[in-house]
Amino acid sequence: MQLLLIDDGSRGPSLLAQRLASAGFRARRVTSVAHSLVNGAMEGAAVVVIDQQTDSSPSAPAIEQLRTAGMRQPVIVLTARDDWRERVSCIEAGADDVLVKPVHSEEVAARLRAIVRRAAGSGSDRIVFGSLELDLKGRCAWSNGTCLDLTRSEFWLLRMFLLAPERTVTKQEIASVLWPENPEISWNAIEVQMARLRRKVGPEQFKTVRGLGYRIIELPATAQARSEREDCAKGCVTDHAEVLTQPSA
Repeated sequence: MQLLLIDDGSRGPSLLAQRLASAGFRARRVTSVAHSLVNGAMEGAAVVVIDQQTDSSPSAPAIEQLRTAGMRQPVIVLTARDDWRERVSCIEAGADDVLVKPVHSEEVAARLRAIVRRAAGSGSDRIVFGSLELDLKGRCAWSNGTCLDLTRSEFWLLRMFLLAPERTVTKQEIASVLWPENPEISWNAIEVQMARLRRKVGPEQFKTVRGLGYRIIELPATAQARSEREDCAKGCVTDHAEVLTQPSA
């Protein structure tokens, strides 16, 4: 999963970025909000991390600047200021979570996964998309109730698609998650992984976007069944409302 890491860059290579890479996150690092806006660094990022390096500068203005510029991705702030007023100001400015340093990278990774799930409309450990179901905690997947025997790479790949349904997942994003230490991986290796996943999930479940990547789609039969359930639910609500509005005898 790709994230945008904003820090001042004063301490050389980012230890946080290195540790998050081992948890499946590939960080694109910039040194300021202005830099991220001018260079389009937010494009493709699932989440934004603001790493406040010192306790002298508040993070709320940076968050406000991002939100004013139209950024919709969830934001997590790592602050060196252990002050409840700082945390409140960040959340009111648009942050989704605030952590006070020092903090373990494992907790940061867990919080990132949680806010991405919420942003995708899934606050639980399970993601349901059409006939597919993914257990994020147990790392299991099902299609029409049948368990899919996925490898670790296949699970992470399917997870990427289900966290961003109907959106094109680029080959660069796939490479950053499956091979975080080797961003120059060949396109052929990515196509091999996609072919294996397609065989297990169903080739019709994925659409190739020429020159960009792939997109998971809801199958017509599944979409129709969902629409019929929604129409039925609406009818039940309408019937119930009519009974309630009938005048008493």
